[in-house]
Amino acid sequence: MSSEKGEGTDPKLRNGPVVERECTDIFCLLLFIVFTFGMFFITGYAIKNGDPKRIAQPYDPDHRACGVDEDVVDYPYIYFANPTNPKYLYVTTCVAECPKEESDSTPSARHSKISHLEDAKPNPKLPSELKCQPNSIVKSCKQNMMTTNPEEVVVIYNTELFMKTVCLPTTKQYYETVKDKIDVETMEKVSNDMITTKWLIFGSIGISLVLGFIFLFLIETLAGCVIWTLILLLFSVLIAGGVYTTGYYYALTDPSKLPASAQAEIDSQTLQEQAQANNVNPKNYLYIGITLFSLAGLILLAVCCMYSRIRLAIAILETACDYVQANFTVVILPFVTFFIMLTYFIYWFVVALYLYSSGEVTNKPKQLPFGQFTFTQNQKIFANIHLFGLLWNSAFIIASVEFIIAGSVCIWYFQQGPRAQEGGPIPLPTAIGRFFRYHLGTVAFGSLILAIIEFIRIWLAFLYKQQEELIKKNKFFEYLFKCLICCMWCFEKCVQYINKNAYVVSNMTGKGFFHSAKEAIFLIARNPLRFATVGGFGEIFIALGRGFIALLTGLFCYFIITRTEKFKYNVTYPEGPSLLCGAIGLVVGSLFMSIYGVACDAILIVFVMDEEMEKQNGKGVALCCPPKLEKFLEDQ
Repeated sequence: MSSEKGEGTDPKLRNGPVVERECTDIFCLLLFIVFTFGMFFITGYAIKNGDPKRIAQPYDPDHRACGVDEDVVDYPYIYFANPTNPKYLYVTTCVAECPKEESDSTPSARHSKISHLEDAKPNPKLPSELKCQPNSIVKSCKQNMMTTNPEEVVVIYNTELFMKTVCLPTTKQYYETVKDKIDVETMEKVSNDMITTKWLIFGSIGISLVLGFIFLFLIETLAGCVIWTLILLLFSVLIAGGVYTTGYYYALTDPSKLPASAQAEIDSQTLQEQAQANNVNPKNYLYIGITLFSLAGLILLAVCCMYSRIRLAIAILETACDYVQANFTVVILPFVTFFIMLTYFIYWFVVALYLYSSGEVTNKPKQLPFGQFTFTQNQKIFANIHLFGLLWNSAFIIASVEFIIAGSVCIWYFQQGPRAQEGGPIPLPTAIGRFFRYHLGTVAFGSLILAIIEFIRIWLAFLYKQQEELIKKNKFFEYLFKCLICCMWCFEKCVQYINKNAYVVSNMTGKGFFHSAKEAIFLIARNPLRFATVGGFGEIFIALGRGFIALLTGLFCYFIITRTEKFKYNVTYPEGPSLLCGAIGLVVGSLFMSIYGVACDAILIVFVMDEEMEKQNGKGVALCCPPKLEKFLEDQ
């Protein structure tokens, strides 16, 4: 039967995925291989011409990397010779060691204040000459505070080593001048917080893994109950978070509005002093509370309005649970993917450092001692190719796992129902074998399209950022750029969805990407409501699962940091490590839920294909439909 929405599913697929196949999209596979060799060429160029040490090291006024370049190899630290005014921070020199008083009575407090250069006096506890390498501006290493030329001023003051590269002043005025340029305090506090909580951050991997396996076990046995409980817990957490943050706001602003029991437990004065010391705006807590309450209200409204559709999504998810239970080794795949992705990203990042450091040092005068690279046109092209390689390879790795899981679902599905035959192929190993033997090109094609879209999105965002001030002067161009970025984001999501369904069809038919994508689009067009409701709410529940694992991991770490003596008084910004723990939880949660996401999409599209084939055969019932999905659809 033919129509504007394509022909129905080929009846030859009634017994499941085709066995006799041919290699698909060979040209795209060859293109991927050639591109990979091109990436290796860029790697060789970067390693040959780059030196990552040059990135972290500061530069003197002659653009020599302290501790790296030949003339200053024995002078690894940068020293601000004239820190009396931010205008003259380019007056620097590479030194062998940071000057420090023999008996420093003012360490990290940075108390001593000098109002002007004329108030500064030589410090007898410090040497009168720096161990430095002179340059075109700082021509002498001897102290010189009598000159009227700011570029000839050399002030020798007490310092401490910062980030293993900078001689940081401990004198208050000098410190204030320098820290504004390198954001010293925030970097110190955040890095100290991360160091203090490093074992908790590593431990959050285990926490999120435990939560993931608990969630996996529960969803396999009690899918419906778990989903409703998940919604209730998320609603409760949002309400509790809203109560906590708004209560904290009133504790900082007007404690009298709190309940009497809360007033007795809270030391409002101490909280207010801590907030002032850390420059915390109390209204931020109020805004967070309002946002959390609003999200809780939206969740409640969605549940009330879409109850029946939620039950439909549960039926698909329960069937996906049966698939995972029958093929439990599939759980390993996302973690293998994660380690492959992590390994590749480390490789990509190292090459990126070498590539960045292969640039020429700028010859512009009066530059601050950091970020002094310029690049040739070829180096910019290599950088863009390297970025595109990250996008294409990442998309390829993720798509490979999606293709394999979808393939195993297709095989497993046709081993269910009245027409199920025993002794069929083992789903997961068979799907892996077919992927590597026949369909590498199909995945390369799909991931290439996605990488191109992502690359365009990144360039649009980059151009907008580069020309932000100019664009904002013209409202038309501002809205045009924002619309383009938004449209590309929507287009990317559509392509991702089509790709996943195309991989299912390709597993069934053995055809290439273009043919499979066309058939998937026609299949969706013939069954729009099913795909809209089941697919849409399935995605919502998958997102809820990811968010649940991430949220609990982050909250668990936050309460450990804020409630235990070890961390409570040693961490300035508990939000930083907590967010990092939550991000780790999000990664682990995404790995777990990705199995169900792909399985749900694959089960739905294979069920629709099965139903179409049986309708063509005059029966109208999907005979291979797994029991739980069949029962739910009969009840409807």
